[in-house]
Amino acid sequence: MTDRNPRQLFKTWLLLAVAVMSGMALMAVAGPATLVIVVLLGLAIVKSRFVALDFMGLRQAPSALRLGLLIWPAALVLVAAAKLVLSTAFIS
Repeated sequence: MTDRNPRQLFKTWLLLAVAVMSGMALMAVAGPATLVIVVLLGLAIVKSRFVALDFMGLRQAPSALRLGLLIWPAALVLVAAAKLVLSTAFIS
């Protein structure tokens, strides 16, 4: 895990839980609209950052490792966003 204190880890966990619940509520209220999906993809980037840096203990890791673990979810989000753009372009 990490050497951060349990109180800080709980705050991070709580922030992650709020991000997940807000994404679920947004999807339930607004449905799968393009803007909603973009917001959810943004939340995915934020959540992956907190997990990689806080729960995996990489806040003090070498910068190349941190950068790689943060670029990976960003690349996946860009692929998902490209798929969304292409699917809406071909449907319209």
